Amino acid sequence: MISTLFGKKKVSEDKTATIFVNAVLRLTEEGFPVVVEELVESPEFTEPPVFGPGDDELFAQIVLAGNLLELPGHLDAGQDRRVTTLAISKFAEVFGRPAAEMEQDVNDLKSVMGRLNHPSRNTVRAMGKAVFHQYDLYRIQESYFRDLKAPNPIILKRLNGLMNWMLWDWKEYQDQFRITTH
Repeated sequence: MISTLFGKKKVSEDKTATIFVNAVLRLTEEGFPVVVEELVESPEFTEPPVFGPGDDELFAQIVLAGNLLELPGHLDAGQDRRVTTLAISKFAEVFGRPAAEMEQDVNDLKSVMGRLNHPSRNTVRAMGKAVFHQYDLYRIQESYFRDLKAPNPIILKRLNGLMNWMLWDWKEYQDQFRITTH
């Protein structure tokens, strides 16, 4: 309401990328334990999955990739690429990795998500399937789903419900801020 009276606050692409990366990290910090608990307690698995150190970084990459898949639908063509590049660079810095390596990993993950989810373009579903794929949860399912190399739909539905909370609300952000190049 106030933003419509006085205009939106200007924020740079760099600041937007920083806010976005911090949001992804917060979503990961809060969401990963919940997702792990849901998966460990899923009676549909033949044995509970085991998660270890570093698995939260992989989850953060899935959350980042999913959110970056949504970005082109909310920003202009050049702006989405610039914010993506800045975000990946900042994300790589947090994990102490080279930006080029992180960009390759995220692009590979986005490609895997698209392939796993084809022909659907539902990002939440792609993220859920990516969790199954990246953590190789297929191997601990009953033989029917394991042989199909497909997630059990019951587990996937619950997982998608949680992954839905991992998407950053670009529309709300843009309702409050006007993203500028400087």
